Amino acid sequence: MKPGRIDSGISLLSKLGAAVIIALSALFMLLLTLSAYLETADVSTNNEAGELVELYADNIFLNILLLILFMSSLYLLYRHCVNFSLWRTELVLMLFVLILGCAFIVSVKLAAPWYSDSYQLLYAAERAASDDFGALDAYFYRFPFQLGYVLYAEIIFRLLGSLLPGMPAGYYRLALQGVNVLWLMLAYHAVIQMNWQLFQSRRIQIFTMVLLMFCLPPILSCTFLYGIIPGLALGASAMWAFTAFLRSRRLWQGLLCAVCLGLAVVVKLNYMIFAAAIWIIWLFDLLRNRKIKSFICLLLTIASVATLDGMPQNLYEKRSGKDFGQGIPLLAWVSMGMSEGHAGPGWYKEDNTVDIFMESGMSTQATEENALKVIQDRAAYFYVNPGKALEFYWEKLRTQWNEPSYESIWINQVQQSYGEKGFLYDWFCDSGYRLSSMYMNQYQQLIFLGCLLACICLFIRRDISKCLPLLAILGGILYHLLSEAKSQYALPYFILMVPIAALGFCGLFHGMERYSLKHAKAELKPAEQD
Repeated sequence: MKPGRIDSGISLLSKLGAAVIIALSALFMLLLTLSAYLETADVSTNNEAGELVELYADNIFLNILLLILFMSSLYLLYRHCVNFSLWRTELVLMLFVLILGCAFIVSVKLAAPWYSDSYQLLYAAERAASDDFGALDAYFYRFPFQLGYVLYAEIIFRLLGSLLPGMPAGYYRLALQGVNVLWLMLAYHAVIQMNWQLFQSRRIQIFTMVLLMFCLPPILSCTFLYGIIPGLALGASAMWAFTAFLRSRRLWQGLLCAVCLGLAVVVKLNYMIFAAAIWIIWLFDLLRNRKIKSFICLLLTIASVATLDGMPQNLYEKRSGKDFGQGIPLLAWVSMGMSEGHAGPGWYKEDNTVDIFMESGMSTQATEENALKVIQDRAAYFYVNPGKALEFYWEKLRTQWNEPSYESIWINQVQQSYGEKGFLYDWFCDSGYRLSSMYMNQYQQLIFLGCLLACICLFIRRDISKCLPLLAILGGILYHLLSEAKSQYALPYFILMVPIAALGFCGLFHGMERYSLKHAKAELKPAEQD
């Protein structure tokens, strides 16, 4: 076959792949946008078993009025943002995140309760920092993938211990929350730079910065010590390095992508979705360009993720002399995702995960066999009752993705505190809870609508490399439809939606101006003839 025909076929395949990604993303964004304007999910504290997600009807007329106000404001921003300084705007964003994030941490003084995942990870890290591995107990036999965050926290605790020796453990944990703020700042910078590499537009960059400045859930989530925010920063940095590599083909960019992606998966395994999105786009790029340097960097990225993924478990097994095994298998989480949970459809419930794993003597095989049976039974039930299946997954989608705080308020309400909480906690999570929830709801509606508009913009050219963040978002939606649902897990993907929404709004306003100019010219021609 002639090279020209091969290139033409690859180009067609690439556009087809982009069309599939955009069409599926547009479908989900349409559903989420409609849902967001008609109703809102709220995580209630009135459930002893954990979260309780409740759906409330929204005031559609108020939402439309506020939408008109917000769109008018965004159009004014579009008209004038070309005069903004990029570095000054980003500096304002970073200072805002730093000041509000640190002030909120000091106000909440959050302390993870003994029964929480966060406590298990932090306590194990603190003990490991003193070379005591007694806290690596049954929890890590169930969830050995959590050892990546333990290693990260241990490194921070050792560093803090050498810099500030003799401080109470609570101070180190609060400092670790402060490190979360720094990670969030890095995540925002990476997202902004990724947008430049993808779209080469100052306006879209400014829009991204301004929209991020009004995004509250990530800042309020900095008090929660888990792998979500550090993993997001590393995953977003990997995307930034990868998109830069696609433009300039420098080796160090490919290597940086490999390191960041491997570390993101170590800290939080769910960031394998980011890795899959990068690899898919990379393969399409290889088909088009066929560069040996690109192929080598792709292999290094895969090797980095594969090697670093199991490294924390191997390290702690050598240091502690314990064998944590494989833990609860992935199929168990899929069986959870197909079953009714405590909070809602597919939300957390221990029946087919922790309970069966412990009852079987921590047997991964027995847990997997039970999970497979549950999956088969639920699949058979959904096959016979397609209406029930549609109802189950529709409610699962809405309760996870249409919860505008992404549990950033709930997590601060239900966990303990090292002291009396301050006015910022009261403002966002207590007496001002309804107002802050309403604000986040309006913000979420706006971002969903912007993403839907962006799908239209992206479909015009169908450039698959520009679909990278959209592909990661789509992967997150599909994965959590299959596996455990939790609105907190949707937060990283919501942050990725912000730069996509910036593209959508800029595309809409650009189209409006072009149409207005074209219409004005059409009216001018008859007048000139007269």
